[in-house]
Amino acid sequence: MNVFFVCGAPKSGTTWMQRVLDAHPEVCCSGEGHFIERFTGPLAQVVRGYNEDLAIETDQVYQGEPYYQPVSQAEFDAVARAFILSRLSSRAGPEARWVGDKTPRYTHQLEQLNRLFPEARFIHIVRDPRDVAVSRMGHSHRVGLWDVFRPGSQQHRDAVEATILGWKEAVAKVAAFADAHPGRVHEVRYRDLHADPVSENTRLFSFLGVSDQPVLMRMIAAQTSFEAVSGRKPGDEDPSSFLRKGLPDDWKTRLDADTARFIAENCGELMRQKRFVA
Repeated sequence: MNVFFVCGAPKSGTTWMQRVLDAHPEVCCSGEGHFIERFTGPLAQVVRGYNEDLAIETDQVYQGEPYYQPVSQAEFDAVARAFILSRLSSRAGPEARWVGDKTPRYTHQLEQLNRLFPEARFIHIVRDPRDVAVSRMGHSHRVGLWDVFRPGSQQHRDAVEATILGWKEAVAKVAAFADAHPGRVHEVRYRDLHADPVSENTRLFSFLGVSDQPVLMRMIAAQTSFEAVSGRKPGDEDPSSFLRKGLPDDWKTRLDADTARFIAENCGELMRQKRFVA
């Protein structure tokens, strides 16, 4: 079974990308597996402790002549790989050729995933950092940070600074990985997926080598549109919903000029590389 992973800075549209991928009959894309920090990371600590205890007992009880060898990196990787594959495949239908997971933070864990799955593909969705900031603030407001949209408030400053740091790190790490592994990373811009979902879906599924027939691409675009998923027209805002508004360039009406300029100044070079007008 072929494996892929979806990543992107938080609030960049990774959940939308997951839904698009999962709508294809030859693709199964689940979400928020967090396999590195929640499974392989803790497992590595367990194995490290096991190996340390084994070494002590071998020295103290068996005079350095062990019955068991320490768990090797290859053995660790085999266990981790088998677990992740079982999770990814648990929802896969009979037609599935690809299984994958969407976890935004995979942007920081690409090399770990690559060691476990050296043939895996990676899909990165990137969004204008000013829109990322607005989406992040919307989420923060939804969970009770009522001052987050007020310029000058500590909540506002924290959200802006976290957005800048997170966006720059994510975009830079994916770019470096893509340069080191040509042909294995496919990048989608949020605004392009919104403007022409059929064309972007065609590019996406061509990357995976599955059917990209026009009728299927149109069907997936319709099934995963903001209107189909939320029941609202793009632009009809519901502050209480995870799917808040569904439009690019929301920053133009939600951010004050100083905040928008501050983000552009701090993200300018990467924004230009990704064809976002700073």
